[in-house]
Amino acid sequence: MAQNDHHPALSATPPTAVTRPTSGTVADVAAGGIPLPDFIACGADGVLLDPAMLESPAQIQRFVDRVFAAGACFVGLDYAALSRLLYPPTAAPLSPAGAGEARIRIADSIADFASERRELYKAAKPADNGARIEYVFSPVRFERIVEVPIFGEVDADGLPVLTGYDKQVRYEPTSLNVDEFVAAMWARGIRSGIDIAAVRAAIASGRDERVDIARRIDPTPGSDATVQEQTEALHRDDSPSILPNGKVDLSHFKNHFPQVSAGTCLLKKQPRHLGVPGLDTDGTVLEAALPRDFELEELAGTGTRVERTAKGEFLVAARDGFLNIDTKSHQISITEKIVNREGVSLRTTGNLTLAGEHYEEHGEVQERRVVEGKHMIFHADVFGQIVSSGGHVRLHANLAGGAVRNTGGLIQIDGRASRAVLEAREGEVQAKYAESTIVIAGKVRLVRAVACDIVAEDVEIDEAIGCTIAARRIRIKRAGAHREGETLLTVCVPDFAVLDKRRSESGKEIDKLRRRIAAKQALLDERMATADIRKYIAADQRIRAGDLKLTPAQDEQWHQATQKLAGPLFQIQTLQKEMDALNANLSEHDGQLEALNSQRAAAGVDIRCEVAQVTGDVAVQTMAIPPDAAVFGGAEVGEIKHRLRDTRVVRQRLFRGESGRFAWTWTPPATS
Repeated sequence: MAQNDHHPALSATPPTAVTRPTSGTVADVAAGGIPLPDFIACGADGVLLDPAMLESPAQIQRFVDRVFAAGACFVGLDYAALSRLLYPPTAAPLSPAGAGEARIRIADSIADFASERRELYKAAKPADNGARIEYVFSPVRFERIVEVPIFGEVDADGLPVLTGYDKQVRYEPTSLNVDEFVAAMWARGIRSGIDIAAVRAAIASGRDERVDIARRIDPTPGSDATVQEQTEALHRDDSPSILPNGKVDLSHFKNHFPQVSAGTCLLKKQPRHLGVPGLDTDGTVLEAALPRDFELEELAGTGTRVERTAKGEFLVAARDGFLNIDTKSHQISITEKIVNREGVSLRTTGNLTLAGEHYEEHGEVQERRVVEGKHMIFHADVFGQIVSSGGHVRLHANLAGGAVRNTGGLIQIDGRASRAVLEAREGEVQAKYAESTIVIAGKVRLVRAVACDIVAEDVEIDEAIGCTIAARRIRIKRAGAHREGETLLTVCVPDFAVLDKRRSESGKEIDKLRRRIAAKQALLDERMATADIRKYIAADQRIRAGDLKLTPAQDEQWHQATQKLAGPLFQIQTLQKEMDALNANLSEHDGQLEALNSQRAAAGVDIRCEVAQVTGDVAVQTMAIPPDAAVFGGAEVGEIKHRLRDTRVVRQRLFRGESGRFAWTWTPPATS
């Protein structure tokens, strides 16, 4: 916008200057003048504003209101300068007031705005819900009543005689004025955002034209408080892993569960920035929406802390562990266990080989996905494979078509296991419901089992329907058939044939050693029975004990006697060494025999089968297995069904029936 909006050529009748003092207070203003505040001065240099005496933009607002309300307007108005003074938030702010600061020129002068010219300006029309103001420009003219003389007949001098006056309406063309336009619009509530250049161009054209004369300045939105990442550890690396041979493994990601160390700076808070207020066309300030803010403590989960320094606010890891981001609460935690909420699939995680001791999964494990770890908890259904190196594996939901393997640990399923494999050969399996499932474990505890194949040392089931079970100890509260399939119970009893053979061989070897030791002892006794040997040994014992002191002569005699008995003494020493070796060998064989006897006794403890209630077709049989071997210990999962139903291994039929109860305890055969 131009610095001087006064354009004399556009005004047919320019405003008449108002007489006033050049400066002073209201009390100094002459009668009929406009009171000027202390910060305004009028003179040859124009209308000047002194920022040093200005306390707030509201003072300027009241001054402008006073000018326009008095029927005056600014001549040569610098609309841009006036707008910056009235509405500093929407434009470049004023410099801080201070002594010696230059005064600001806002107009050439203040002049009267005649009422007849005020009527030339029409009302403007808001559009787009007040976002812009339209004004229809058109040629304007004054309407004047003039008296036209009426002449009658001529007089003696030949001149027409004036008989009266006739009133006539005449229209005189004129044009609008930019300074007057601002004053007229101010009175109509349009006090901000006037496009002076557009107004001047429309007035100059003199055509009928609809022009947007003012626009609302919408507030500039601020920015919400946010966080800035401070470490790459916050990002997972879901690119395919590289095998040691250099090949790409598409089923595994490089680092889906990042780890951080204590003291790692995770996030920095970026403070919110307030928006810039807008301005409506009536001068109303439009406040920008308040940006959202938060406390960094809201993001600090377990294992993190908030640190505030001169450089800002930071979220820091308080301990070593795995990074866990809760997508609902947005809290960041550093935990000893890995917590995943996205499920295990080829899209989200790929197959997992976990480095941590604990893992918790809240999403589904899809089929053909493998999770390898230790101490694992699954809250949703599992369709893939879980492989644990020990510890506790717990499924709160269901296992369908998948497998859980846990060497030496516990497998616990709160839901249903169907068409699945549960394998804990040296551990325990617990489940509420299993159907068409293969179970291999040291101990099995089931509430209800339907059409399952179960192999274990110890089996305890509340209800078994159509199952095939092999174990050393079987306890079932209720058993029956499933469709056409019976419940077949195989009690695994120890086969002592090999063990007893080893016991017999060990006993024979012990007898042989004892006879050899006796023979050696007899020969030794014979050597020790001669008088010379008995005397020599008695004297040797006294000399070694210090009870007998030899003179030089006696010492020579003792040396001669030793030379004389050297042969018999050597034979005695040799016999003693041979007997020591035989006795050591005998002790070893005695220990072996004792271990075999203990093994035989332990293998026969608490082998039994009990069915409290038979409700369908149930058969019970025995099968002999090595006493030191697990039940089907060497069998693969695919062989279990065949091995359980192999009639060639049956030793004895114990029961077959459709009702009643069954209880049987195995009695070990007598030892030989």
